[in-house]
Amino acid sequence: MVALAVEPTYRVATLRDHAVVVALLCELIDELGPIESADRIKPLLDGDIRAALRSPQVRIFLAEIGGEVVGLGRADVLVTDPIFRLRDDHRCGYVDQMYVRPLYRAQGVGGELLRRCEDWFREQGIAHSLLHSAPRATRFYARQGYQPNREMFKRL
Repeated sequence: MVALAVEPTYRVATLRDHAVVVALLCELIDELGPIESADRIKPLLDGDIRAALRSPQVRIFLAEIGGEVVGLGRADVLVTDPIFRLRDDHRCGYVDQMYVRPLYRAQGVGGELLRRCEDWFREQGIAHSLLHSAPRATRFYARQGYQPNREMFKRL
């Protein structure tokens, strides 16, 4: 971690940011460890990120310091099964692909990216947000007001 000499700026990613978004997500995948290697997933990420950057149901927010992208957060509008009705329109916000480079953590960058995702959900008329968290990030999300829920995972 380094003390921020310059305040981060935040913006919505565009198609021109495709390569940097994929590179950051590869860093995230490598950091998370054993599920898959970034090299194997990169071809899938390429298409997914291109589609996300074109979708009106997705926003990817970037944090920049001195022209370097140091973090990102993805906000997706999901249509939920009516049995899990959160609102009459069955939509909820899904926070995904939150990542801040290690040198810039614990300085408010992740919190601001998350707030921007949540603000965008509110602009869409969405009142609930959910996410999946790596174990080491659960304290961060709890501080932001998220409550834990339990899901089970099995690789097939």
